[in-house]
Amino acid sequence: MKKWITLAAYAAALLPILIYRHELRVLMEDVSLPAAAGYALGFLFAFFPVLPYKLVIGSLGFLYGPLPGALLAWLAVTTASLLQYVLARRYFREQGRAALARFSGLERIGLLMERRPFVVILAARLVPLLPQALVNLYPAFLNIRPLVYVTASALGKIPAMLVFAFVGQSLFTDLPRTLTVLGVYAGFLFAVYVGYRFFFRDADDLSTHAGGDR
Repeated sequence: MKKWITLAAYAAALLPILIYRHELRVLMEDVSLPAAAGYALGFLFAFFPVLPYKLVIGSLGFLYGPLPGALLAWLAVTTASLLQYVLARRYFREQGRAALARFSGLERIGLLMERRPFVVILAARLVPLLPQALVNLYPAFLNIRPLVYVTASALGKIPAMLVFAFVGQSLFTDLPRTLTVLGVYAGFLFAVYVGYRFFFRDADDLSTHAGGDR
């Protein structure tokens, strides 16, 4: 139910953007920010997620172009998630493990993440079914090496950065092409999700058999 509410909220936010896209384009064309300021804003909204980050990526894509905008957004969100990871691991690891142990579903994800950290973190970034703030913090409470977390997390963010930076640049000028790109991206997410579900099921089966062998 919550997923549908989230999708409805995104659709409600997108509708006025589509209706007034030409007016918004005129306003944004008057904005001029140095790249350092764009990175700083991207980092701020990634560390304090008061706005959906897809809007931030799209704005950077419009202001700087798809590739530079995607790069700025990727650097900003990767730096912010790494800082959140380091702070949580250093100061709140024991409290976090104790809190997450109360939820059996999260504990199961934690066991799977410790067993296959790179694949699970990569999948969680590629298909954002879990809240991304949780993906930032949860690995900090587990026995996962920082290098594995950073590499998987950074790689998993690349497709979304490229797609939404392109959407931000083309939404105001080429709506059919934008919808095509979003459709292709949705197909990609579905394929990754199906693969992730098969992986998750196989991992559960292995875990069950291992428990039975004991």
